[in-house]
Amino acid sequence: MAQKPALLRACIDNATHAFIGCLATEILLRSLKYQITLQEYCVLLFVATGVSSLIDLDHFIEARSFRLQDATHLGRRPFLHNSAICIVILALLILTKRLERNRLSLFIGAVFIAFSTHHLRDATRRGIWIKSPFQDSSSPAVPYVLYLAFVNIIPHILAHLMQTTRSIVPKIKLVEMV
Repeated sequence: MAQKPALLRACIDNATHAFIGCLATEILLRSLKYQITLQEYCVLLFVATGVSSLIDLDHFIEARSFRLQDATHLGRRPFLHNSAICIVILALLILTKRLERNRLSLFIGAVFIAFSTHHLRDATRRGIWIKSPFQDSSSPAVPYVLYLAFVNIIPHILAHLMQTTRSIVPKIKLVEMV
């Protein structure tokens, strides 16, 4: 069997990231009971698809080159492939949801799905990489079956989280002065 050219492999890989991000966000949006407009729905799908795809631009930034050969043969993993980003995005999602910023939390949820599905798919080859001021470590490669399970479960867990998170900001009741 002939080897596919590097550019074709890169395009297929990137398109797959975009498709999975879009599909997982679709699952999230269909699971939620929020009433969103068709325009908001399309924007959220576009955001998830775009972010899932654009994460790989960090290869070119890290390589400081537009050459695919340079971008795919880095000595280290590029900065947007740090899975600590997923933890930060999830924390932002929980915060915005608790502050009852539903539209913003939907946007952040779409971004979380884009990052988490991208990182999990890459983890089937290279493991999950977490770099913070306190650690720099990688897990072993994630088994493909586990990756498929997580990609299917994450949108449902996120939908549940977004439906059940309560506000930490107390409601202010206006009392009439008599």
